[in-house]
Amino acid sequence: MNVFTKDVAERTVRTFLQGYLGSWLATGADFDTLVSGAPLKVGFVSAALSIAMSLGLKNVGSKKDSPSVL
Repeated sequence: MNVFTKDVAERTVRTFLQGYLGSWLATGADFDTLVSGAPLKVGFVSAALSIAMSLGLKNVGSKKDSPSVL
């Protein structure tokens, strides 16, 4: 597994958790809704957008094999 793939995977997991937990907290943080549809959808959409952005930024910036602009 190369560095780019590891960076994308790390960003994707982090973004999924941020979107999922943020949505869950914003809707009341009830443990009965911990695995409900809405927070999971927000997490998955956030993760998909993170992957798309990382792939789009692969050849941008000073480091050509990085998912970041910087």
